[in-house]
Amino acid sequence: MTLDTEDLSAIKRKLIVHDALVFLSLSLVTVALFVVTLFLFRSFKEHRGELAIRWSGRGKAAIQAGHPEQAISALRTALLYAPDDRSYELLLAQALGDAGHTEESCNYFLSLWDTQPGDGFINLRLARLAAKKHDQRGAIKYYRAAIYGTWEGDGALRRRDVRMELAQYLLDQHDNDDARTELLIAGGNNPGDPALRLKLAGLLEKTGDTTNALAYYKKVIAAEPKNGQALAAAGRLEFVAGQYDQSHRLLERADHEATVSSNPQGVSDLTAMLQKSERILVLTPSKKLPARVRVGRILFARTIAKKRFTTCSAQMQQAGASPAQLQVLSSAWTSKLASATQKELLQDSDSQDATVKLIFDTETQTNQVCGPPSGDDALLLLLAQDTNSND
Repeated sequence: MTLDTEDLSAIKRKLIVHDALVFLSLSLVTVALFVVTLFLFRSFKEHRGELAIRWSGRGKAAIQAGHPEQAISALRTALLYAPDDRSYELLLAQALGDAGHTEESCNYFLSLWDTQPGDGFINLRLARLAAKKHDQRGAIKYYRAAIYGTWEGDGALRRRDVRMELAQYLLDQHDNDDARTELLIAGGNNPGDPALRLKLAGLLEKTGDTTNALAYYKKVIAAEPKNGQALAAAGRLEFVAGQYDQSHRLLERADHEATVSSNPQGVSDLTAMLQKSERILVLTPSKKLPARVRVGRILFARTIAKKRFTTCSAQMQQAGASPAQLQVLSSAWTSKLASATQKELLQDSDSQDATVKLIFDTETQTNQVCGPPSGDDALLLLLAQDTNSND
């Protein structure tokens, strides 16, 4: 039996429609599977991202709470879900360093440094790690790189803070000259924050630069006239410099503010220095004083110095010693100058100066022979030393 042409065409049409329907069905199934797969993939990816964020958050919180070991575990988990997240790697490197895993932390930061050598934060952390490893050259290199590196946020403030940290590190290494240079640069970049100036002053004082330290203390006082810490520190430096009048004014203001009352030792030291400065002002035979007042002070100081000489001489005689300094002083104390009256001194300014010299020479020489004095003798010795340093 043979099919005619119409039957063959019908069969072909049926086959074509069937094949088309099969192809369409397969295509729809494929599209559906693709959509489902894409949905599941995105859902899984989003879930991984959420887990990474959750674990990294735990890591950050642990770091802030001072629990670096817990932070390490959390951040390692976060990196399992987001292995290429640089911020998590930075946090993990930081946590490792905080936990004392110095070498591992250093390796992490060096790996990060290779891809971003100008990053200020990475260089700062490497500087601190090098300092822990007692690598002075490496620490200084990375500190300087951090200062000139890139920072997110307020770069100028961060660079200044890093420079201050470098200065403190240099001080710890007894490199006072370089520390002083860094501090002065940091001070030049200071917008006028009294708290920072107070810190700068303290660090400059440690470098031995008392001149600039005092200048910064005074800047703090100008901005905050009732800052007891700055008043006390400035008064102490003025005292050491022999500026007893200024020292007394500053210490008196510091004592009035009593901002160091929480530190009993600080209060005690402040009170003692205030009393010393006040007593020195009473003893000082300044040429600026009226003649009668000056002569009165000279006579009072002469009595103190003569007693010191007599006591020291007796001490040496008991020890069977006869130092040359005391022999010279003995001759001076038996001269007419040692017994000049008030009237005689008022009539002769040269005799006044000579008597002051005898007093200061006595305190200086007896200090060398009989040891450090106390009381008014110690204060007269300070005045003598200041006079000698100014000559």
